[in-house]
Amino acid sequence: MNTLLLAILLGLWNGVSQVIALSGIGIRTALMSGVVAGLLVGDPQSGLTIGATCTLMSIGFFTYGGATVPDYITGSIFGVVIAKETGNYDLGLTTAILLSLLMTQMDILGRASTTVFQHLADKALAQNSIKKFEMWTLAGTLPWMLSRFIPVFVGVLLKDNLGGLTQLSENLVWFSDGLRTVGSALPAVGFALLLSYMDIKKFWPFMVLGYVLFAYLGLGTIGLALIGAAAGALYTTFQVKEAQ
Repeated sequence: MNTLLLAILLGLWNGVSQVIALSGIGIRTALMSGVVAGLLVGDPQSGLTIGATCTLMSIGFFTYGGATVPDYITGSIFGVVIAKETGNYDLGLTTAILLSLLMTQMDILGRASTTVFQHLADKALAQNSIKKFEMWTLAGTLPWMLSRFIPVFVGVLLKDNLGGLTQLSENLVWFSDGLRTVGSALPAVGFALLLSYMDIKKFWPFMVLGYVLFAYLGLGTIGLALIGAAAGALYTTFQVKEAQ
């Protein structure tokens, strides 16, 4: 398979599967993407191995509260391509890890670009234009798709020139730094949105308790979750007793 066709197919898989994943259909996984890449490059063994390894690395990562996490799915695709190109599995896996971290910047850019279409959809809805509202809402999936398609497409095209790919990433450090600054605010925005759905006026003692346990006592996430579950169970139990 020639390089251009490979770049298009892998880019489309990564981009379209991301849009499908937004609907709740989880076909975009590191293992699945690794296998697809392995079949397309003619090395299913590397695809399965690198995809499985990236899957293990991604366990526990999720975009809670708008957080940006390493994209091991895109990383697995690159890793398989590099492993096939160089014949070196270790180099492929190393590439997968590094590009998974780099893809956090594209995730930030994709999310930020989506807000443009959201505002246009809101404006159309305010004007009671349902067709335009539907159009802009669907168009909002484009940044998600392109943020996954473009890196894979360009990266695969440059696979014959690993030195050029490295130089390109070095030249774009300023861009990456800017996106990293924007991305650092996403978790705070996400948690602010979550808090806006909670009745803070009623449950503020729980929020203060959680803050003190984390900020002053250094309690970890699992500990906070367990205390939160226990507190929620106790609150529910007492509410039921009062209702009876």
